[in-house]
Amino acid sequence: MAARCGVPLRVVVLLWALRGAAGGPPSFVLLLADDLGFGDLGSYGHPSSATPNLDRMAARGLRFTDFYSSSAVCSPSRCGSAAL
Repeated sequence: MAARCGVPLRVVVLLWALRGAAGGPPSFVLLLADDLGFGDLGSYGHPSSATPNLDRMAARGLRFTDFYSSSAVCSPSRCGSAAL
């Protein structure tokens, strides 16, 4: 009995979530890049990097200037983001 009631409830919740997601732009965009330094993007002052779309996103949103990493290599951040 409980299994029969759970499936329609899940479908309703999924449809409700999809309806809300289609209405507007995303709240945030997370960009994770390997071997990208702080000044390697045009929005952070690099004179010759051509990143017009990222520059436009940075001009319309927030730019973070303090970044911290728990490791000098990219493996832990890859594993952590894959587990999300």
